[in-house]
Amino acid sequence: MDDLSRFFAVIGAVFAAAKGITDQFKARWPWLGEPLDNPQAEKKRELRVIIFNAIIAAILAGMASIDVFALLGLNVFADLKAAYPALYLLINMATVGLLSTFGSPFLHEILTILIEFKEHLRLRNRQATLQPLPVKKSGTSGVEK
Repeated sequence: MDDLSRFFAVIGAVFAAAKGITDQFKARWPWLGEPLDNPQAEKKRELRVIIFNAIIAAILAGMASIDVFALLGLNVFADLKAAYPALYLLINMATVGLLSTFGSPFLHEILTILIEFKEHLRLRNRQATLQPLPVKKSGTSGVEK
């Protein structure tokens, strides 16, 4: 379970970083960020955004040396890692890019739930007032016979 939570944390971090970088590029490049009126052209623009996001996620995974197969406990590619480390790195980068991009709706939902929960706690703490706890009175006076 610990490995799975580490996997989700790493993929979530890559997803959040890649999404932030992609949003910055979308704000600066009109061909990537501006919605189009034509539905077919809009679908192509959305595909460009997805591919761009996957490439950014793969680059981030390569820069951070994220080994997604080790996080998942898959030793299937151990021989490939020893024999062809560059190929292993490329496969690993592509896997992280695809997982963080196409797994993003799932991760986005988890992050949304966590953000809503945090906001709920913040609002509840703001509305709470400090009150002394009631003291329970016991039937004995403290002296036992």
